[in-house]
Amino acid sequence: MLYITENTNKLDNTITEKSIPLLSLQRVQRMDELRVISDKINCAVCYLMLRKGLYHEYGIKNKPHFTYGKNGKPSLKEFPDIHFNFSHCRNSCACIISDSQTAVDIADKRFISMQTAKRFCSVNEYETASALSEPSELLVRLWSVKECVSKLDGSGLFADFKKITEETSDNIFTIDGGAYYCSYYSGGKLEPVYFTIDELLNL
Repeated sequence: MLYITENTNKLDNTITEKSIPLLSLQRVQRMDELRVISDKINCAVCYLMLRKGLYHEYGIKNKPHFTYGKNGKPSLKEFPDIHFNFSHCRNSCACIISDSQTAVDIADKRFISMQTAKRFCSVNEYETASALSEPSELLVRLWSVKECVSKLDGSGLFADFKKITEETSDNIFTIDGGAYYCSYYSGGKLEPVYFTIDELLNL
């Protein structure tokens, strides 16, 4: 299942304080390492979404503890057969939970220069974007797809993004959220469940 919480950029630091009793010590420590308030908020929201999703799908009530792969991809220590991934951008968070390998990326719609596009676009993608008067939205969508694929195998930013294209990205689906694109890996299209912050704090 795919879960999304929108408008996290409108939250303030009181959310992190309210969420602390609902977070694992591991997650609280991770949140404390972050310096930017918005990153702290999204760190908490992503974890709360995971907890809500695990309860919704599996009836799991305890606070999950993470283990990490060599490139930092998290997994559930107590439930290795349950796969998950989460992502956040400036204004929203996404979390996906599955019985098989999965990944998600959410990216703000923002300006991306063609100079930046050279770093992650294939030749064909770059040519297509160059022909547009306003290429940024296409570039954000491409970035979201590529990031999702790289998170699927745990390679992350170590992946060669120029070699990841939509044509070679089977089972990657993308949602246009208005202010963001959210790309996810699944065996089929998912209808996202949207959580409010009040729902997340009511675990």
